[in-house]
Amino acid sequence: MSDRETFGPRLRSERERRGITLETIAIVTNVSVELWHGLERNDFSRWPSGIFARAFMRDYAKAVGLDADETVDEFCRLFPVGDRRASRVIRAQAELIGHDPAYRDEISLPGGVDRRSSVREAQEQARVRRMRLAPRALAAGLDVLAVTAAASVGTLAFPVPFWTTLGVTAFIYYGASTIATGNTPGMRLTEAIRQRVPALFTVQDRRAHA
Repeated sequence: MSDRETFGPRLRSERERRGITLETIAIVTNVSVELWHGLERNDFSRWPSGIFARAFMRDYAKAVGLDADETVDEFCRLFPVGDRRASRVIRAQAELIGHDPAYRDEISLPGGVDRRSSVREAQEQARVRRMRLAPRALAAGLDVLAVTAAASVGTLAFPVPFWTTLGVTAFIYYGASTIATGNTPGMRLTEAIRQRVPALFTVQDRRAHA
């Protein structure tokens, strides 16, 4: 198979090897899971082109932990959707008129591709931050609820002040769960919910419909 045919499957293999789900990447990048599925199948029919395609690719590489520059370079070499000719044309035209362009080949896409409104950009970025924090907040709430419930039962069973029982319970709860599984029960339960109902945690990608 050619490099072009194996590009998406190789990315999928690297992502799976590192234990990262597409739902997690969708939350981090604010790009829909469907577009990332397309990338891993070499299907760019719903992707934008040019600078935005490269920005999507760069965000994916960063989320997975790959070298972003190398991944984007290979993407541009293999697929026309990542065409870099626009940057060369802009810079050539600027040289002809003696102008230093403010053009950048790399952009950040957490709030969408429309940069005409700084207010809209700030709102979108704030929304993404909230969505990123939502799973952590849910996990923390579940852990606090479990520790508080266990401490309440302990207080009823033993003649020990509640706050003392709460402290001991929290120490045992977090220590034992971290040693045993590397994570807390709340985090594991939240990840299970996210796997079953990803729509609860996925930021709807508005660019896919632009």
